[in-house]
Amino acid sequence: MAGIGGSPDATVAQVGVERDTPPVDAPTTRFAWLSVGIAAWLVGAFYVLLWAVSHGRAPDPPLSAYIIPLYLGLALLATASIALIVRGGRKGRRWRDGFPAGYGVLGVGLVAMLAGLVADVGWREGVGPPEGIAGLLAPTRLLFIVGLALVALGPVRSALRSSRAAAPHWPAVLSASLLLAVLWLPGGFAPAVHLERARVQANSEIWLMDHDGANQTRLIEAHEGAMAWNPVWSPDGTRLAYTRLVLGDRPPVDIPDEADIWIANADGSDAHPLVERPDWQWIPHWSPDGAWIVYTDEPEAGPWAEPGPAGLGGGIFGTGFGSSNPVRTYADIWRVRADGTGTPERITDYPGDDRAATFSPDGTKLAFDSTRAEGTDVWVMGADGSDPHQLTFDHSFMWGATWSPDGSSIAFNAWRKFDDFNQDLYRIDSDGRNEVRLTQGPDAELEPSWSPDGKRIVFRRVTDHDGGEILSIDSDGNDEQMLSRAEGSADDLTSGGGAWGPDGRIAFTRANDPPADTAPLVREDLAAAAMLITAIVLAFVAVLLASTNPPFGAFAVLIGGPTTLVAAAGDQTRFIPGAIVGGLAVDILVRFVPDRWRIVAAGAGSAAVYVVSAEVTVALTSGMGWSASLMTGVVVAVAAAGWGIAEVVRRPRAATIEPGP
Repeated sequence: MAGIGGSPDATVAQVGVERDTPPVDAPTTRFAWLSVGIAAWLVGAFYVLLWAVSHGRAPDPPLSAYIIPLYLGLALLATASIALIVRGGRKGRRWRDGFPAGYGVLGVGLVAMLAGLVADVGWREGVGPPEGIAGLLAPTRLLFIVGLALVALGPVRSALRSSRAAAPHWPAVLSASLLLAVLWLPGGFAPAVHLERARVQANSEIWLMDHDGANQTRLIEAHEGAMAWNPVWSPDGTRLAYTRLVLGDRPPVDIPDEADIWIANADGSDAHPLVERPDWQWIPHWSPDGAWIVYTDEPEAGPWAEPGPAGLGGGIFGTGFGSSNPVRTYADIWRVRADGTGTPERITDYPGDDRAATFSPDGTKLAFDSTRAEGTDVWVMGADGSDPHQLTFDHSFMWGATWSPDGSSIAFNAWRKFDDFNQDLYRIDSDGRNEVRLTQGPDAELEPSWSPDGKRIVFRRVTDHDGGEILSIDSDGNDEQMLSRAEGSADDLTSGGGAWGPDGRIAFTRANDPPADTAPLVREDLAAAAMLITAIVLAFVAVLLASTNPPFGAFAVLIGGPTTLVAAAGDQTRFIPGAIVGGLAVDILVRFVPDRWRIVAAGAGSAAVYVVSAEVTVALTSGMGWSASLMTGVVVAVAAAGWGIAEVVRRPRAATIEPGP
């Protein structure tokens, strides 16, 4: 008898197919947890490898010990896949039907990852080892990431295909979270990585100019990945001490791997190292008799290394897509004989960062900035490190202390009580009394240095439009004069003074190419694009998750989980609390809106809270490089994009879901 709407032959053929190919197994809760467990292992192992690469622990990832957990995860996935295929074969199924319904992506993902690993060997031999952002955008590694995403997709795909109310929800939630963590990988979209301003300048060289800004000449050039920074005059004006920076070969390339103390003659000749050791030795200052140089010693990347105690600069992630910064210990003050004899001697060894020590005119004391008492304050101690005592007590950011020529006053820059995002110059008596504010305005004034006669102070000003210009004022803060006047460059002075030589010439650092934070294309356009892409990817996965009818707390896991992985790999754990709180806000929103709006609320809400939480975190910890209109615009844009994704996804799904019994 013919079936309805068909012929007897068609019916027989259908029955024959059903008999020849046994039906695919329905997924069980146990298998869902097994699948998400394997995916979590693989994704976690991949992020461990990323952490090792970004911290310099795995210079050659495929041969590093840190890749072993990833290989073990692949072996586990291969074993499970082979077992399923063999079992399916015994039941007369094709290999792809050996996986439970919706989980065929596990086998495809395994093949893609293995193919990516094998092809990467040939890519490395033919093209060369990918570095920096190319490490994740190389085609072979993109193939591996695609495979990893397919493995993570299994449980959420199965939940989307199922119409059963009893479908396992939490495996699907974790699956979506792992999928998002993988999709964030190719562009290196760490939380708000582009929201902050870079602090290290590129291509810095030492320049000289007269006291009025005339006769600007280059003294020491940057070459072969080495830069010159922090110039200070010797007391007799015949020599300069400075910091020589050596750029590393790991991302981000704008963070030097090494800094050493060098000395050169006043005409730039006979440049040679004085202190050349691993890690960072920087911010040199001469003793009044010219016999000693004090400097700051700390691990690689200086104050830009994270995590670690807050110090000068506050710990900055920079504008790269990853971080090579090591976990740093405390910075300390050391000294060395200026003639190079003897060995360097440690002066301070306290919990907290001690930096930028500079001698009093009589050589008996050192002023320096320290984090010993929370925040950064100005301290004074004996030249041998004895009797340290605090001079300022604001516990915010106060540094750059420099003595007046007669020793009666100390000038410094301060960011007071977080009332704005700018530094201003202050002057205080050397005993801590009679503090006077010298500058006040919308820009940042930094790094004061006294003239030899004590009548004027030279300093650096940083605005939203340039990386730094050199100006001077009188000792009361009046009669401001522009000195450097070099449009398109970024000029810098040395923290702790010493820039104004005895003959009236001023030594400073100039970056001929502006640093990244002065370019709107980097700071604003590319930053906004990065956040838009990140949030849109999040919105897409949030919409998929919302379509599975997830439990309360699902969006806190969805947003908080990937943020934790990415932030931990880049030493940016401060973004984690905001991401979790934002996810809980989406959970509440989705729970209380009408059913027809839940998918829209999930897509638009997840994208918006992600951007808001990142912006708030940066604003509270290191200061935003964006305007209020740009911040608001990005939030509105990602919310609209999330809404659009929800509308596109939910309508076809609403039309295809079968009605319940």
